[in-house]
Amino acid sequence: MPDFTTEIDIDPYEYVSECSKREIKELIECLIDEGHINSNSPFVDKNKSILDEEWDEVVGKILSSRLVMSPEDEQMIRLISKKY
Repeated sequence: MPDFTTEIDIDPYEYVSECSKREIKELIECLIDEGHINSNSPFVDKNKSILDEEWDEVVGKILSSRLVMSPEDEQMIRLISKKY
């Protein structure tokens, strides 16, 4: 009987953008366990509040949507960032 294999090429941002918050936390834990990031990294903050986590989610959605944003949306984000 013939043997078939299937290979799927997924970019990291495609995978991460589909992950839930719980899955992303698991991914971070795995990256720490495998030594890819340090547990003292500024990206790993175990003391984040709910508002911090919500903010991270909002900013993450903006980051992953850059290529599909309208020029007007992109300009609005640039104007907001210049305020700070």
